[in-house]
Amino acid sequence: MREEGLPVNLITYNAAITALSKASRQRNKSSSYSSDDMVGEGLWSRALLLLGQMKKDGIDPDGFCYSSAISCCGAEGRWEEALKLIEVMKQGGPRTRPNKIAYTAAIGACGRAGESTKALELFQSMKEDGLSADRVAYNTLFSALRVAGDANNVRRDASSRLDYLSTGRTEKEKTNISSRLQTFQLWREMCGTGGSTQLPSGAIAAARSSASPDIITVTDCLATLHRAGMQNETDQIFQEAVARGIVLRGNALDSQWETDLSGMSIPVASASCRYIMSQALAPKALDDMQDITFITGVGKSQQQQQQQQQQKEGVPNKKATLRDYIQDLLKRDFHLESFIPPRAQGTVVVKKEDLMKASQRVR
Repeated sequence: MREEGLPVNLITYNAAITALSKASRQRNKSSSYSSDDMVGEGLWSRALLLLGQMKKDGIDPDGFCYSSAISCCGAEGRWEEALKLIEVMKQGGPRTRPNKIAYTAAIGACGRAGESTKALELFQSMKEDGLSADRVAYNTLFSALRVAGDANNVRRDASSRLDYLSTGRTEKEKTNISSRLQTFQLWREMCGTGGSTQLPSGAIAAARSSASPDIITVTDCLATLHRAGMQNETDQIFQEAVARGIVLRGNALDSQWETDLSGMSIPVASASCRYIMSQALAPKALDDMQDITFITGVGKSQQQQQQQQQQKEGVPNKKATLRDYIQDLLKRDFHLESFIPPRAQGTVVVKKEDLMKASQRVR
């Protein structure tokens, strides 16, 4: 455009940087590469060059330009460059102050690079700047904690528990515990049941209305806590998710005695199984007790998906299907034997008689 004598303005630059940001995200989804290999030739470097050219042309970048550039850096693992852009925005005028989009993009950049501590600091800075965290910001931070698993910070109201759990552990184990506790505290904060906030009281209600958890929130939280072996916290989050209608809704739960777990990750399926069993073994369920069936699916493709999910979520890499995992869980947690019907290989069934005996043991 410049060579053809066409005018170049803020809108033009904004469109160009946004296009680079979209391309970098698409590139990150469709291929794998090392950020070290992209130095000097990545899309992120072109975005930064455009920001520099804008200043040479006497055009001040606005928040949208910076946010798109931060997103571009994040998609290619350039978290340090993303943080530098946040600092540049803070030093600018009202038009360049970091907004929720910019902060969330920077949190995502740190999360992809495993810099969960930096992601937590950015999240706190956003709230200190008077910006309410929405669902996208929370989910981006939950993802950072799940991916990294090494946050060094924990809220003050969880510090005593951290000291207890950390006794006799290595430094790496301590930081992993801290990350898991942080995840649980953030969940409570998001749901308005705990945690702290830096927002004025008038903004809290509005923040909660736009920050209610969804299935992405639940999946990341359960994956993080499941990996840490924090079963009580995992089950508490799942129960709250059921109460909010996020999981085990009518279209996923055929009946009280038949639950479809196929397609769920190991952590979500585990929590679902424990929840269903706790309901089935409750005294009020005795009169209507039936065989209980878990639909898990079976096959090579599912086994491959489960192995990939286990590796992603830190679950030991075992050559086991979801069906095998659910059978092990029933035996380990509820001392229940289950069987696989010959004509329904993708299901796990617990007989009514065994459920009755287990219910009596619970009481």
